Amino acid sequence: MPLPGLGVAPAAGSLYNELASATRRAFVPRLFVQIYFASPTLFYMTGNAQRAAGGLNQITVPAQGQSMVQGQFTGYGGGFNSPVITPGIQNLQFNLAYWVVPIPLPFGETIIQATDREISILKARMNDVYAVTRQNMARLQFTNNSASTLLPDSFQNAFDNGTNFPTYGGVNRNNQDNSAFKGQYINLNSGTFSLGTTGFTRKSMATLLSYVTDQAGGESPTFVVMNPGDYATLNLDFIGIEQIHQIPPAQGLTMDTAVRSSFPNLFVSGIPIFADHFCPQGNVFGVNVKYTSMYLSEDAAFDFSGFYSLVPLGQIGQQGVVVVGYDVITAKPVSGFWGFNLIGNQY
Repeated sequence: MPLPGLGVAPAAGSLYNELASATRRAFVPRLFVQIYFASPTLFYMTGNAQRAAGGLNQITVPAQGQSMVQGQFTGYGGGFNSPVITPGIQNLQFNLAYWVVPIPLPFGETIIQATDREISILKARMNDVYAVTRQNMARLQFTNNSASTLLPDSFQNAFDNGTNFPTYGGVNRNNQDNSAFKGQYINLNSGTFSLGTTGFTRKSMATLLSYVTDQAGGESPTFVVMNPGDYATLNLDFIGIEQIHQIPPAQGLTMDTAVRSSFPNLFVSGIPIFADHFCPQGNVFGVNVKYTSMYLSEDAAFDFSGFYSLVPLGQIGQQGVVVVGYDVITAKPVSGFWGFNLIGNQY
């Protein structure tokens, strides 16, 4: 609704009503979305996504959890004990989760916006389908989704050690023969680390990364992701040692000299660390994408059904749906970690 009494617009009254009746509003022909957040983690996982197709378990990963042969030393005669057959392979099995977004196209909207539109509501709605889907996927990759069997897996159950998620991919982690299927679930305010209220520093982060790399058999995480408030604490430790050097033969800093302070991501022990809004505060995740991937259905990868008439239902209008089938899983839980109980966030 036009606003009276602002700037050159007259106050409410007959003069203003006349202007409002005879004058179009000046539109900016773009829609500025006021909600939604970016997720670098989802961007990385989607860009590295693997294909999944049909089957009772759309993702089935053969995994070895114990040694299948035994070695021994021999002497001059070369004798050795007969081998014992030890089964060591079982399947990690997952089903894709399917997210659907129905899209309405009512009769009135089609007629009214056929011409003389400034913003296409249908185009805005279709863009919103993509945004809503991305927001949901970004959030669910960090949360406990076990309350519903319809939801996808997440980093939490991927890297848990059996404390919160005893079963992963159909394998009971707490079975004495399945200890290899446990991830690294680390209390950051107790025992080995005990960070207290200070949060991460460069030294404590380096210690954690050394520890988790060792526990993973010598393979380090591809990246570490934190909540922005927790990330800010670590970032402050880097800012405290920043130095700005003039580059010879420059005479000095001028108004045209760009000085960059603080860091959009940090490298500790060669591993990138970044912030993601959707990562719960107090939690830190380390992911090795050699073993951890998002799987996208090749039959439902952000696919749109097209619009179909609602006339058979006694309504003039159309309806479509976007479908995404996906899951986030790891084939080697110990390759990553879930650090929890981190205190010392900046906000």
